[in-house]
Amino acid sequence: MGNMNEVSAPDLLDELLELSPRERFHAVATVVARVWETPTVLLGEIPPTQAITAVAVIAAGLPGAYGKSWLDHRLARAALPGVSGELAGRALCALDVIVGRDRESVPLELHVSDGDAAQALLDDLRDVLMDGIRRAW
Repeated sequence: MGNMNEVSAPDLLDELLELSPRERFHAVATVVARVWETPTVLLGEIPPTQAITAVAVIAAGLPGAYGKSWLDHRLARAALPGVSGELAGRALCALDVIVGRDRESVPLELHVSDGDAAQALLDDLRDVLMDGIRRAW
């Protein structure tokens, strides 16, 4: 998941599927850690699409994702198995940075065709991650 400013989420998932499970874990964990630790990376180094895709790949590996409308075949194949509570927590922190819920958030303008659907997806990802953290305790 290198510097891909104009790459779509499906393309990012295809790229992740080319990696071994260990490499995929490392790539996704690195993205969420970087976004959480240094939110300004979203202004250039890590495009928001890449960050949201990394969060979704982590959420897809949690039991709460089962049956969700956003869990398509491509995301299900890219999902990380055995997501820990710690990784779910980092993904949640990164998601909060992306959507502006964190005090360190950077101002982003995400262009989406259906704002309500996008907000519902982000809220659902948050709920799945929170459930994953709760289950880990």
